[in-house]
Amino acid sequence: MPLHHLATIAVLGADTVVGSALCALLGGCGYRINPLDARPSGVVDELLEGANLLLLAPRLEEDEREAFLGAIGKRDPSRASTPVIALTTALEDALPEGQAESVPWPLETKKLVERIEAALQGAPAPSAAPDTPQARRRE
Repeated sequence: MPLHHLATIAVLGADTVVGSALCALLGGCGYRINPLDARPSGVVDELLEGANLLLLAPRLEEDEREAFLGAIGKRDPSRASTPVIALTTALEDALPEGQAESVPWPLETKKLVERIEAALQGAPAPSAAPDTPQARRRE
C-alpha cells in the first residue's frame, strides 16, 4: 500500500482505454481516484477539488492538455501548487519545464507509484531512465 493511501489522484483522460486502466490500477493500489474526461467541462479548479495530484494519461490532445494545465489556479490560486505527472510516449513532446513532470510511458506499476509518492512528498523524482529490459537489468 502506498504511503499516501488516502491521497486522491485526478486522472485527466479517464475516458480513454489507458486512462480507465490507470484509474483501476491506481485505485487497486489504495489511492482514491477522481476520473476526468480528456475533454472535461466545468471549471478546472472545481474539477480538481480534493485532488492531491493530477495525472495526465498518455496521448491526450496537446492543445486540450495545455489548456487544462493553463487553467489550474485561475479561480483558486492554491490549486496552482497541485503536483502534475504527465505520462508521455516517445511520440509526444514533453511539457514545458515546470508545468508537469514528464514520465515515460509505458512503465511498471511500481515505478508509477514511486513517482506519485515522490510528487506527493514534494521530493525530486527518481531518474527518468527508460523502462526497458536493459534498464531493469541494471537496477
